[in-house]
Amino acid sequence: MVKGVLVALGIMLISALIPIAHFVLVPASPFIGGYFGINHAHPNRETYAIQGLIFGSLMGLAILVITATGAIVAMLLLDRIGQRVLVVMWLGVGVFTLYTGSLGTLGAMYSVLRSDDKGSELQESQGGIEAE
Repeated sequence: MVKGVLVALGIMLISALIPIAHFVLVPASPFIGGYFGINHAHPNRETYAIQGLIFGSLMGLAILVITATGAIVAMLLLDRIGQRVLVVMWLGVGVFTLYTGSLGTLGAMYSVLRSDDKGSELQESQGGIEAE
């Protein structure tokens, strides 16, 4: 799963670096990262919901560590941060973590569902499911 989360984080980073297109890509990047990242995760035989929740939780945890580290560094380096700025900064950390985790979960679930549908269509076309 860690490899898939790293792929998803890479997709999020690359989408933020593309000029002009980043206005559209950055808000959608957690979903896109979850969609393609779960394919590199080699999930177990769990249901699509459990796979998506685990993957989205790991994505959210990774983003939490990254953004919280940035917030702590900003608190330590800037001497005169007001109380309001601190509250807004930590609210941003929480919101961005929840946003990334939830969209990563949705992207991973959608990817697993699509791959299961393709597998069942392939079995039907090969005569794997027999009519009674």
